[in-house]
Amino acid sequence: MKSNYINRELSWLDFNARVLQEASNNEVPLLERLRFIGIFSNNLDEFFQVRYATIKRIADTRASNRNNKDNIAAKGLLDMITSKVINLQRESSLILSSIEESLKDENIVIIDEKNVPDSHIEFLKDYFIRKISPSLVSIILSDNKYHDFSDNKAFLIVNLKLNKANDVYALVEIPRDISRFVVLPKKDNKQYIMFVDDIIRYHLDIIFSFFEYSSIEAHM
Repeated sequence: MKSNYINRELSWLDFNARVLQEASNNEVPLLERLRFIGIFSNNLDEFFQVRYATIKRIADTRASNRNNKDNIAAKGLLDMITSKVINLQRESSLILSSIEESLKDENIVIIDEKNVPDSHIEFLKDYFIRKISPSLVSIILSDNKYHDFSDNKAFLIVNLKLNKANDVYALVEIPRDISRFVVLPKKDNKQYIMFVDDIIRYHLDIIFSFFEYSSIEAHM
């Protein structure tokens, strides 16, 4: 029998799709479109941490369990969510690429940790210490300890090559309570923008200053 209810998880993804539509709207100012991409990403992180995780626990407990009143089995709902999210992520990547090209035409440049201008080093360090660092959570991974990743948080995976010991791996949680990108000061008529995860990568030496390492790198 067809349900008269709209599944709240699928409905929530439809809402986030409308946020993504704003990011694709050429009539919206470029920086606002970029902010909508950030809102979309934060929303999706929260969705996976809270709602997806709940449905997955239901599915893992009993495959025949059904989600609320909509008569959708939890396992089937997970498959529907995954399909929707893959399409949304693909669309968001295309929109972001389009925005980046348009930004270049306006002398607005997105930079990462590999091409930070010298003029912005102090600004980024100050921003990292004041705005990002207080919200950071880092976890040193141990070979003899089980780590539960079922909460679906967004992490950077960090590899530290120590001077006189084996490599150390760690997780750095990307905060969800701050904007996904930062607008840096203008320089030579150019406006610079940097994503939060790249700012974190740029300051790994501060986060792991208590280690003596020869190299350090991080990946999503």
